[in-house]
Amino acid sequence: MKPIKISLLIAFIPGLVQAVNWSDGPLMVRSQAPVKSLVLSPMFRPAYYQPGGPQVDAAFYAASIYAIDTDYVMDYYTIEYRLGMLWSPSQRWQFGWSIASRTTNDAHLDQLTLSFHKLFGIDQNGRDQVPKHRSYLSIPKADFEVADFSGESIGRQYELSIGRSLYNRHRHNLSTTVVLAYEDDDNPRSGGGWDGSVQLDYQYAWGDSVAYLMGAMAYTDGDTLFGFELETSSWHWGLGFRHQLAPRHQLLLEYNAADGILHNLGQFKSSVHEINAGYRYHYRQLALEGVIIENFKYPDNSADVALVAKLRYQF
Repeated sequence: MKPIKISLLIAFIPGLVQAVNWSDGPLMVRSQAPVKSLVLSPMFRPAYYQPGGPQVDAAFYAASIYAIDTDYVMDYYTIEYRLGMLWSPSQRWQFGWSIASRTTNDAHLDQLTLSFHKLFGIDQNGRDQVPKHRSYLSIPKADFEVADFSGESIGRQYELSIGRSLYNRHRHNLSTTVVLAYEDDDNPRSGGGWDGSVQLDYQYAWGDSVAYLMGAMAYTDGDTLFGFELETSSWHWGLGFRHQLAPRHQLLLEYNAADGILHNLGQFKSSVHEINAGYRYHYRQLALEGVIIENFKYPDNSADVALVAKLRYQF
């Protein structure tokens, strides 16, 4: 009788225990919204810490900004290069840092956007009436207008993070993370360059799937952007899902929302809504990720479209 019970237990355990790879976790991609990308914007972070050597990553973001309103015209690209590291010395602690450089280099996304809108019958909103790949920003009531600024720097960000696991049992994991960031003087905002955030991340794992939640409060020391006052604090929240298709392949879907932080400027006072759809391939010490970020609800207040490629390596 005992061998039968042991066999049943062995067969039952895989349904209860979620196998953990070093590359498991959320996508950890930053908002590419016109305003939120210029301050510290919280993202999903791991709720479960897998102890081991440091993980290093290199990410490339390409975003198309297109917003047309009576109060503004925004039509330009942004490029972000980011290097980072995460290290979990134990299941209780996780430390991280990253450095990012942002420019307005040409990302060549206009034709992709035009074709996508045409394929699905989405209104072009004047995209087909203006030159492709232009760099133009106009806010008449702030007496602000600039053109042909492709290739200019829009700042570097330096970031440190400390995370602590609060609960880790069976299918449930909960962690908290404190982040401190500094924006250098190339950032077009005025005022102080320091930002910070505190957040909670929760995940629930079952079988080959994981659902996760994020809630955060972010603070900025900046005063104004484009001549308009910045809200000093903002709430961020999100819901995500990850599914293991095969031993090396994962699909991820994330929804992120945040308070608007720019007063008296059209949709930029409203909340930001973004959807991240990603694919992850991992093999031994290497993980490759591709992500598309799409705007939702208030299209002017987020990138028209953004593409992300990320390479991660576990030492």
